[in-house]
Amino acid sequence: MDVGAISFLRLPVEILCDVLQVLSVKDLLQCNLSSALQFTIELARCRMKPAPTSKLPISSRLRILRDRENAWRTFSPKSQHKLKLNHSGTVYEFAGGVYGTGKEIDRRTAYITFYDLPSVTSGAQRSITHTFTDVNVIDFTMDPAQDLLVLVSMNEDSPYLYDLHLRTLSLNEPHPLAPSPILPCYRKLPGLNLTEGAVQIQISGDVIGFLVKEALLSLRAHFEVFKWRAVPPNSCMVKSLFGIDDFTFLSEDHFLLVEPNGLFDVYSFSDSISDLSNPILRACYELPMLSPAYSFWYISLSSNPSPYVPGPTGEEKTYYCSPADRLHACCIYVYQSALPNRDTVYPFVFFFHPDTLLNPPLSWKPSSGNVGINIFSTWQGPNAVDASSLSALDYNSPVLSDLVSSSASSAPSSPQSSPPSSASSVSLDDTSHNLLNFPALRDIHAGSSSMLFDTSPSTSGRATPSNTQSRIPIPWEAWGPQNTRWFLEHLSKDWQRSIYGLRTADCVVDRAALEGLLHRNGNRDLSGNSEHGHSDSDSYSEDDGGDESDEDEDGYIFIDEVAFSVGDIESQLGCTGTLPKFLRIRDFNPYSISKALEELAEEEIPSTQDPPLPRTPRSSSRVVIAPTKVNVRGVFRENIVSCLPYVEVISKDTFNVNEIMMDDCRLLLIKRGRGRKLKTINVLTM
Repeated sequence: MDVGAISFLRLPVEILCDVLQVLSVKDLLQCNLSSALQFTIELARCRMKPAPTSKLPISSRLRILRDRENAWRTFSPKSQHKLKLNHSGTVYEFAGGVYGTGKEIDRRTAYITFYDLPSVTSGAQRSITHTFTDVNVIDFTMDPAQDLLVLVSMNEDSPYLYDLHLRTLSLNEPHPLAPSPILPCYRKLPGLNLTEGAVQIQISGDVIGFLVKEALLSLRAHFEVFKWRAVPPNSCMVKSLFGIDDFTFLSEDHFLLVEPNGLFDVYSFSDSISDLSNPILRACYELPMLSPAYSFWYISLSSNPSPYVPGPTGEEKTYYCSPADRLHACCIYVYQSALPNRDTVYPFVFFFHPDTLLNPPLSWKPSSGNVGINIFSTWQGPNAVDASSLSALDYNSPVLSDLVSSSASSAPSSPQSSPPSSASSVSLDDTSHNLLNFPALRDIHAGSSSMLFDTSPSTSGRATPSNTQSRIPIPWEAWGPQNTRWFLEHLSKDWQRSIYGLRTADCVVDRAALEGLLHRNGNRDLSGNSEHGHSDSDSYSEDDGGDESDEDEDGYIFIDEVAFSVGDIESQLGCTGTLPKFLRIRDFNPYSISKALEELAEEEIPSTQDPPLPRTPRSSSRVVIAPTKVNVRGVFRENIVSCLPYVEVISKDTFNVNEIMMDDCRLLLIKRGRGRKLKTINVLTM
């Protein structure tokens, strides 16, 4: 046989791997390879997976992927269309190419309209509306890839506070894959007048996570994970006496809870979810240490999409985000507990990869000589319970009810407002958006936490009776600086829908337009005694802590030492419209960073190790690989140093927009009017 006639691609896989592994991705892309192999390589560098149900030829999928990635990299939208809204409401959701928004009648969601976004691009907008006469809907979520709609309702006639209704998104009928069309959640406590609390719900493949952050007058947070396709008992749960601020799924069988005292708890659960061993606490991580005068008000977690392989229905995809390559956002809101009459909240956001928490190296483990913190509260009320006796507590006993009420009354006061929920589908109003005026006292002390694992049975699962021992958390200094990137934040930012895969999207105010607005209203400008946006990415220096920069557009605006966001300026100064804003995309994909560095080197751009340059429409992109330091203004004990690399691009044009949402191929530009009522949605397609 003529050896030369043997095709290279017909060689054994092992030999192919040995040959190809010595080539760089750039060399591989220059080879005359088949479309299938090129598509595989492109997917790997973009941290994507092929959609098994796609019917397009490989060459077409390759072209779509390359064109779309180039559009994101250069911020070159292919088209812009306006979504025609039938109505607007306070509950909404955006997932799988579908935007859903409810309509309230008599303070209840009477119906929800779902808009098919791909049809908007084609010019023939399609939508469906489902009415709910038999369900008191307070929230909802959806997964178009599974034709799944989950409605959250309150049931006064049930021994449980909430019901999760599993229905089809297409027909509003009980989902055929759900053995139980209704999942009851959170058993009511005798003698306590439970009312509606803040809730959050997420779908991740065949599991649903449901969090009751706090039920008023009970002060008990409840988190439950359901296998919605399994026959009951089909859940496991975690309960907390002093709250769980938020949760997110790190993988198909791991979730992350954040405690109000600034601790991350990583749990795993097995396929037999109702087994007594579930969930299992795997690791605990600390956040940076607060200064003595400050306390955590609220901490939220966000990621998108969920870490699972999408189903066959919904929007047709040629590829999907790799479940292991998803960025997570953590928003931290801090207040001065030592000054109860000052209601200023200091918001921050940082980003991290889930693998950071799922696979900690042994070097992060604290030494055995360190004293571990107890998982129970460091703040002690007058009737504090010893940790050793908590396993024997009966949640239905009058003693615990007295403990809950007395502990709540003794807790230090926190800012007089319910915290913003970046993962909730309830939109913020003007009062919660304001940094200075808060309408109502919160019932929970946000600066402390006591974890209780309820051993009482649930209708669908069991809570773990273990894990109530002391634990040694991984200190922030070990895991945080090298694996996160921090920025100053806005109180009204919704990161749940502004993050997708390894990208984030947000708005950057047009500085000239903002200065003009302040001048017209008789306020001092953004120079001199007032500061504009202490840099969220100040350069790091070992000797003096880094040079301060005042050119970053997305921090606070300080006028006479009072912090304002752009939304505050727009609402308090009576803007008839929104301020023009640039759109910014940050990409944390290592390949995108390497490619951007190569392009910058070819253009002979100054070294990215230098402090970030002032950004203008002419300088629309940059790469940040050096450590940066956020000026926390005394909120934390030290300024925050972070190192996670990223590349960003800022649009050359401005847009009249209040919020921005994103998925794999589009941006939703949200514009709101007075009272933050939804006015318009424009769809930018990449």
